[in-house]
Amino acid sequence: MKRKLTIFVVFILIMTFACQSLVFATDISPYNNNTSTTTTTFNISTSGKANVHVNYMGYNGVTTGATISIKIEKRNFLLFWTDVVTETITVEAYRYDNNFYYQLEDSGTYRCTVEYVISGTGGADDVITFEDTASY
Repeated sequence: MKRKLTIFVVFILIMTFACQSLVFATDISPYNNNTSTTTTTFNISTSGKANVHVNYMGYNGVTTGATISIKIEKRNFLLFWTDVVTETITVEAYRYDNNFYYQLEDSGTYRCTVEYVISGTGGADDVITFEDTASY
């Protein structure tokens, strides 16, 4: 009887610690100095038109601007990627929301990488990266 009780208590303790670590792990989010949120999407229509939606929200009076780099690459030969689109946008505002459209010439798998470098008086620049793949 003592052995069963000991095993039961140990099981309860292990479950208690495991559940606490799961709860704490979901509450962790990166801290940004100048950025409240970023939202980025990448998709390709059936006609080959790529849409990259970029959005960031900073803090009024803190965030001074951003540099947003968009790169779209096409997969060739399994592991190799070839640049198709490279564009850099400079913004001097604490928030920004825009869609960029690119007509892709060939069908295949494409990878989109968007990097936000958001500046302000809140501290060091925030560097936020987005990456996604899509095919058509």
